[in-house]
Amino acid sequence: MAEKVPGWIERLLLPRLSSIEGELKAFRGEVTGELKAINTRIDSLQKELQSRTASLEKELQSRTASLEKEMQSRIGGLEKELQSRTASLEKEISSLKGEMNARFDSLETKVTLIEDVTRLKMEVKALAEKLATVATP
Repeated sequence: MAEKVPGWIERLLLPRLSSIEGELKAFRGEVTGELKAINTRIDSLQKELQSRTASLEKELQSRTASLEKEMQSRIGGLEKELQSRTASLEKEISSLKGEMNARFDSLETKVTLIEDVTRLKMEVKALAEKLATVATP
């Protein structure tokens, strides 16, 4: 049962409803304007953030490349120094081997001489004993 709104209520409320409708349209316009402004700010911030991010990425790449070059240079220097020291140690070891061989050769000669002297002493002692037995009647 749909009943009609009485005419006097309609006449009384219609101006108020129209006024509210106008206010709502105005409010909707303000909200739309604010949303557009907010979207514009968000877009601007996004662009600025992207720009800063790209700038930071470039700076990071540059610094990384610089550090890589520096580390390669340092490592190369250390490798050369290590090779130089290794070569120096190899020469020193070779020299010490030669010196040790010379000393061992010298010791072998001395041992041979000591053995010869000891043998001669024993022969002299044996001759002295023979001479003593021949000389004693």
